Amino acid sequence: MERAALLEREATAEGLWAGAIESFAAAGFPHVIYILTNAERSTVDLRTNIPQIYGTADPARDPFLEYCCSSYQATRTGVEYLQTHDYLPEEARALILTAEKVGFRTGFGIPTRLDGSPRFGGFNIGTSLDRERFEAEMSDQLADIRGFCLLLHRRFEELSHTDADGFSLLTPREREIIELIGTGDSRKECAGKLDLSPNTVADYTKSAYRKLGVRNRAEAAQKLFGTRRG
Repeated sequence: MERAALLEREATAEGLWAGAIESFAAAGFPHVIYILTNAERSTVDLRTNIPQIYGTADPARDPFLEYCCSSYQATRTGVEYLQTHDYLPEEARALILTAEKVGFRTGFGIPTRLDGSPRFGGFNIGTSLDRERFEAEMSDQLADIRGFCLLLHRRFEELSHTDADGFSLLTPREREIIELIGTGDSRKECAGKLDLSPNTVADYTKSAYRKLGVRNRAEAAQKLFGTRRG
């Protein structure tokens, strides 16, 4: 991956993520999911450029986390490989079929930390290729891509240590909404101030809560103002 050296020097998590998306796309993988959860699966750190695939599904039950993180061996993922994974339950199959609707047909699931660790997960990156073309065109890239994923994971972990409360994970819009909610605004009031729909505010709020590891506005406010006092 050509941009690896540049990303080593990236100073922010958002900049690192933007560079990762660009690098994966240049390698032929336009769909990217980076997901980690704790041992209890009570919190999820999720970065993806296809968030719509989750809908009302719980990201903590993503089949990548459930079935691909017991070893460091990469797994072929996507709808083209469903027959290979005939053990998957209906809920997992439904998520994979939903991903197909946005073009994720084939891909690599690449763990960067294994189940049994305090936090585990990794990358699931996808293409719109059919299975035959994917094997012909992408298999030779796997070793390089796996090394790139491990580098990205290490850099995300390093950058997260500069913001132990998780605020570096938030997008600018998520941070804006959390600050409004933390100071007492309702979702409807946030929507009016930011010219968004209440449903969009709810989606941003849910994503921000997940990244911060909080369950409600009271916990978000405590983390927000506790961080500022520190």
